Amino acid sequence: MKRYLSFFFLLFALALVSGCAAFTPKKPLEYRAGAQVDSLSAAVSLSIKRGKQGMGANGFLLYRRPDRMRVVILSPFGTTMMETIVAGEQVTIVESSKGVAFSGLLAELPEQGNGDTVRQARWVMDVPIPGSSLRNGSVERTNNLGLKERVTFENGLVVAKSLPNGDEAHYNDYVVVNGVPLATEIIISSHNGDRFRISISEPEVNTDLSPDAFTPRLDSMTIYPLSALKGPQ
Repeated sequence: MKRYLSFFFLLFALALVSGCAAFTPKKPLEYRAGAQVDSLSAAVSLSIKRGKQGMGANGFLLYRRPDRMRVVILSPFGTTMMETIVAGEQVTIVESSKGVAFSGLLAELPEQGNGDTVRQARWVMDVPIPGSSLRNGSVERTNNLGLKERVTFENGLVVAKSLPNGDEAHYNDYVVVNGVPLATEIIISSHNGDRFRISISEPEVNTDLSPDAFTPRLDSMTIYPLSALKGPQ
């Protein structure tokens, strides 16, 4: 379960920075069509329900276009429990409480467990740029991953996506920061009954971030290949 937290924080970050946003509006939100996130820092929280099990956590994320991302999960006492650092196709997952890290390419993840989680993340993030597609209504399309899906829009923004297997993603409650529409809640419902809710607060968009913010600190860590991640624990 703890590793699921790390990957679904990553999922949320990927979906967030792809430019998706949605809500049930009282009036149309005003935003710059085509506006996108070049950098982001924000606090995030996550809850997961898998069968009768459930858990939640808080943390923060940093992002810099095009391919730098850091997602940190904090303990109830504010110390770092886990973090995921992405640089292009290179991924490093650090389990601070255990003194271990997993590092490798996204393609090295196994087909099941965490590997499937990342593939679902890529599906959630594959949405049109705000204002670049259908204004209102639903459309069936084949996305960039080759998957057939149904996408619903409001005010040029993605409200929901679904796959024929029953997977659904809902994008709710967004804000506009520096002219950029930004989702503040994403709910993912899997066909197997799993449910994930991710929310954001205190976003800072398109501000300067230090390159060092995306460098993993692996001193005294035992490092394993990313392929060693077999599934949620």
